[in-house]
Amino acid sequence: MKAFTPAHAAVLRAVHRFGTTVEAAHRLHLTQSAISKIIARSEASLGVAVFERREGRLLLRPEASALMTALDSVDQEWRELRAAATRLRAGRETPLRIASTPSIGHGLIARALRRLTDEYPQARVELIMGDAPTELSAGTADIGLMFSPRVTDDITLTPLAGGEIIALVREDDPLAKRRVVSLHDLKARRMICFDREKSPLGWLIAQCYEKEGLEYAPFMTVPYSISAAHLLAEPGDVTLIDSLLTQAQRFDGLAQLDEAQFSEGKGHGPKAKRIARLIATGRTDICVSPSKTANSTGFP
Repeated sequence: MKAFTPAHAAVLRAVHRFGTTVEAAHRLHLTQSAISKIIARSEASLGVAVFERREGRLLLRPEASALMTALDSVDQEWRELRAAATRLRAGRETPLRIASTPSIGHGLIARALRRLTDEYPQARVELIMGDAPTELSAGTADIGLMFSPRVTDDITLTPLAGGEIIALVREDDPLAKRRVVSLHDLKARRMICFDREKSPLGWLIAQCYEKEGLEYAPFMTVPYSISAAHLLAEPGDVTLIDSLLTQAQRFDGLAQLDEAQFSEGKGHGPKAKRIARLIATGRTDICVSPSKTANSTGFP
């Protein structure tokens, strides 16, 4: 005996609605004979009589009213299932979940998403501004973009792009007239920057400070570059951020200074230049998938 199927349910509902096999056949684009056979098979499969014939019409038996109510719900759920499958095939049901910091999201990801949606107009994307390793480990993101080197053991890294660390000061700051500054130029300034324990960039910058014999002690720590840029309001304050942010967004009233190298003749020789390049190569890595084997791609 064939099992009761959603197609059988659609026939029973049509007969209940229109009252005759002729009208049900017309609405469902089937023959009257096919409708009659499906009714008989359905009743045999369900083990109950669903209709009774009265004055040339098929009427729902009183004891089958609960069954028909249930079939209405099943039909709606079946329609939703088919619609979900259609959206899934078209790439619209499950979004590509990307986690990143704001500076990476506003720059690299924004450009990549424009290309993605041009090529796949039906694609859905969810951009998550947060900590990429945390989102990946929790299974709430499919791809994460972050600054190396610090990751958890279940994340695999693939280098994607490079960036620089730059300094931002107010336009009325004396340093704004210079194109290049060194860490020694900033040692007397109040610093708004990243926490060395919580941020990959904070860890990198702190390492460079220590190699120069300087203390890394921001008076205010922030999670993201965009936060540091917006908080830079007092005269004399300075922040070190990644260059990706200023590529994607303008900050009126602030001047950008290059930290890519130290000036010669300032008492900072080749060693200082190497440290400056280390600051300037904060690499943006894309975490392609959570994995049990971490690829330790990053800085020493």
